[in-house]
Amino acid sequence: MASSPSSQGSLLVPDPHRAPPGKRPATTNDDADDENRRKDPKITRACDTCKRKKIRCDGTLPCKNCARRKLHCFYNAKYNRGRPPTPPPSTTIIEHHARWQSDHSKQSSNSQHLRGVTHHAPESSIQSRASPEAEYEAQYSDPTSGLNFLQRAWKKLLTQNDESALYQLNSAGKDQLLTSVGDPPFHVDDAVLDDVIPAASTARDLQEFYFETCVVTYRMFHRQVVEGWMEILLNNRQERRPITHALGNSRTAILLTIMAIAALRREKINGERSQGDEMSGLRTSDQYFTAGMRLTDMETGFPRLESVQARLIQVLYLLQTARMNKAWYTFGNAFHVTLSLGMHRRRDQRRDFPLPGHPHNYIIAECYKRTFWVAYIIDTYLSIVFGRPRLYRDEDIDQDFPDMVNDEDMKPQGPSISDDPGDCYIDALILHAKIAQIIGKVSREVYSISDLPNQDRLAAAQRLCHDLHEWWASLPPHLGTVRPSTLIPSFRRQAIAMRLAYFHALIHANRPFLLSEGAYENIAECINAAKDSLELLNRMAEDSTLFYSFWWTHYVMFCVLAVVYVWEIQQTTRSSYGNDDQSLSKIFELAEKCYGHLKRASTSLSQNQRYSFILDELRSEAQRCRNARESLQSQLLGNIHGVEGEGHVADIGFTLPQDLESCGPHTASLLQEGTMPSVLENLQFSDWLMLDSSAFLPLSDTNYVSPTNFPVIE
Repeated sequence: MASSPSSQGSLLVPDPHRAPPGKRPATTNDDADDENRRKDPKITRACDTCKRKKIRCDGTLPCKNCARRKLHCFYNAKYNRGRPPTPPPSTTIIEHHARWQSDHSKQSSNSQHLRGVTHHAPESSIQSRASPEAEYEAQYSDPTSGLNFLQRAWKKLLTQNDESALYQLNSAGKDQLLTSVGDPPFHVDDAVLDDVIPAASTARDLQEFYFETCVVTYRMFHRQVVEGWMEILLNNRQERRPITHALGNSRTAILLTIMAIAALRREKINGERSQGDEMSGLRTSDQYFTAGMRLTDMETGFPRLESVQARLIQVLYLLQTARMNKAWYTFGNAFHVTLSLGMHRRRDQRRDFPLPGHPHNYIIAECYKRTFWVAYIIDTYLSIVFGRPRLYRDEDIDQDFPDMVNDEDMKPQGPSISDDPGDCYIDALILHAKIAQIIGKVSREVYSISDLPNQDRLAAAQRLCHDLHEWWASLPPHLGTVRPSTLIPSFRRQAIAMRLAYFHALIHANRPFLLSEGAYENIAECINAAKDSLELLNRMAEDSTLFYSFWWTHYVMFCVLAVVYVWEIQQTTRSSYGNDDQSLSKIFELAEKCYGHLKRASTSLSQNQRYSFILDELRSEAQRCRNARESLQSQLLGNIHGVEGEGHVADIGFTLPQDLESCGPHTASLLQEGTMPSVLENLQFSDWLMLDSSAFLPLSDTNYVSPTNFPVIE
């Protein structure tokens, strides 16, 4: 934030030109004028209303003009003189709190606690404005922004003791390859490739477990074809031939990674393990995976369909083991191979598939489509988790969705018509791809870095929410209306995946408006989706086969908890939006359960540990605000006379002026205006993306400010 010569700065930094105490220098009129000009803060940015009316603005939030006229004060207009400064809170806010504290200095201990919480915010705001902004690898952190709590979390991460695995992980970054920096190391022993392959019975069991349990919506393989590859591999070892004979590197790598994912998932489903047992199980799956990775690294010749499939399934293993950066770069490689093969384009009779002069093979043609859309879905979610742009552009894609045909009903010549086709496993893949398209539009339109008015973003969010509702209505019964617990396990996992994707998409589209006045429908949509997500995540946590089915479960949990904590803080700092306190309490209780699930899942996954550190800061602030609101409501109940016990406590909120007046003029004025300061007061649209990616920002002490140089934020 651009610093301005304010009177606050003179209280913190000694002025070398000031006369010593006790000596008052003689001043002339010119000197007095110069001094007054120095004290007069330079306003570099006016609010949107004052700018439109071309009147003088004091540059605070809210400014005096808007506060006097009881108007909403915004700073959304385009700023063309560098990075826009964050408007400081109005001094009237601090004056309100000072008077409020004075008037209630003899209240009960609960009231004293409330005053400490609310008075804490203006003090932090003053200290933050006096601190310089910090720069993090070309990403700036403004001490007055709504992400101050992230700085506190990063500070804690950087100062972990030497016994912390997370600290060792951060310190080891300087010795890791760029494509793996910050990722947990692989637990492998040097072994010959032939020795990595397990016994034939074990290999077949792992393959069956993969197709029956591990695959949910990312169905890019034809099962019978892959089972044929496995028999060739086992036969090669029995005949003492090279393990890749008649298969090639990519197909062999696919088989090895299938076994790696199956071994990993089995280990997780087996239940609670000590860290040593967990590392032992990871060593087995890592052994399979790294052997396959070496094969793809040495792949020669022109790219093939299996070249993409091998890299995509490696990405999925890396994501499930929290090797996030390696997954990002591996996916980039797979992305380029899909483009080189033209997988993003529709094939027709004029463009022979897959190569000119080759006979058409229906299974290969469908696997091309399946594989591309799996890559598209992964790209969408990686962009959200990392807060980075998508690689695929919708305007370049005209590929068809795959046919709704199960593997057993596919022949090289075409699909075979079954008398009783039943439900198709490919439905979930197609529907997941369609909602990924909508989510991509949300990221592009609602979170656009362009200088768009908030009304345009709001209109886009409402239009895309309508698309999401239509998507949900289009689901077949076994994925939508039927209770998942009544389905067979494979369809149950798909139904859960569809619900989780839907709730997350609604949250993603509406959460930027949590701090906006007037966006009632969007706020209600977001909070309801958060509640549904918490209920679903709690049910999933009770079933390990579901909880570990999706690599992005922990991210969704982090995203939902952040929304709940932000909304909890919002309830205290602004006017209530008509939410029932009992409903809010239930949501907060569900959030506490999910918070516990995430903490328990943080033993070996580095990003979960970081998620926990970040959520700790938001959660503590939410709890303070919740305690403050409950204390204030108790105070209101004690001061409001003539109100009978008709459930009015839950309805009072902060919106009934006739009741609030009995609490004292300053308190009533403070609450009616919604001016209680918040750590999230200046949260911007782009800050939500920053929050998403905060668990993956590098914490190298050579590129970031040291903990001792962090801005003072109490």
